[in-house]
Amino acid sequence: HDYLRAVLKADERSERAFALTTICLKFNPANYTCWHFRRRCLVALCTPKDSDARATINVERIDTDLEFADKLGGTNPKNYQLWYHRRALLEIRFKGDERIQVAQKELGYVDKILGDDNKNYHAWSHRQWIIRTINQPQLWSAEIEYSHSKILLDPRNNSAWNQRWFATHEGEIAVNSGMKLGKLSFEKAEEEANYAVCGAQVDPFNESPWRYLIGVLMEQCRWVQREEGADDKDKVNGLLRDCVAKIKDMNDSPTEDYPAGPCVSLMSALVDLLETVGDKTSLEEAKNMMGELVVEDPVRRKYWHKRQSTVLVLLGKVSE
Repeated sequence: HDYLRAVLKADERSERAFALTTICLKFNPANYTCWHFRRRCLVALCTPKDSDARATINVERIDTDLEFADKLGGTNPKNYQLWYHRRALLEIRFKGDERIQVAQKELGYVDKILGDDNKNYHAWSHRQWIIRTINQPQLWSAEIEYSHSKILLDPRNNSAWNQRWFATHEGEIAVNSGMKLGKLSFEKAEEEANYAVCGAQVDPFNESPWRYLIGVLMEQCRWVQREEGADDKDKVNGLLRDCVAKIKDMNDSPTEDYPAGPCVSLMSALVDLLETVGDKTSLEEAKNMMGELVVEDPVRRKYWHKRQSTVLVLLGKVSE
């Protein structure tokens, strides 16, 4: 490291300085100063001037350095510096004609990392950056299928559910550039709501599909309130009531895989949706169910008492 400090001071971006960073990083892969200097050396060494005096990129050298980062990352899958280094190199590679092929190869690398730890935040973030940067319909649709495969492997993997939200929302924005930012079409929202209900039927005690369902439906409700379109409002209310009916059926008909009795995750989601429906009957049901949750969910007992008081105020307004 004394040698490294010397070349840093001299700002020597040479082959021997580059080789020195390799040695130092093997000792300490988290040395961000060393990674930064390595990139400076790499840029200096792989962008020579050709006969036309235009800068050219040594693609093979960049790919070799990605492989080097891969080897170091095997024992450091949550190393910030490694992931940032990969991103910096890929920003160069994505400027070429083979950007989609390069992206698909990198997505394969990320999949390998997620195979060892399917909740690695760095890997999921890197994956989102790749897809958002390339921004091609084929990658967006493939990512929806990829997140589905990860949910099938582990339905409780909240990172996979989050990735599906990312792919459906930002993907639809990318494919349909005229759509309003952050809003799914009603048809897509209906599809995603049904997907979440199916996920909840697999394991009603799993919080992930319930939160996904609430997110999709609440988003639609907020937008129809802003736009005040009668047709859209009727469709969203119909979807909302349909989901409420399906959840009630699940609550009344427990499966053989899970014991009969209260399911806090299901009840919590049902309460949220009943309160959103907002008519007198639904609010009464929500209030009564909150009373049950006070007992069944003692950790959030005060929270449910507070929610009950809010519903009582809404009931007073509806009755007026």
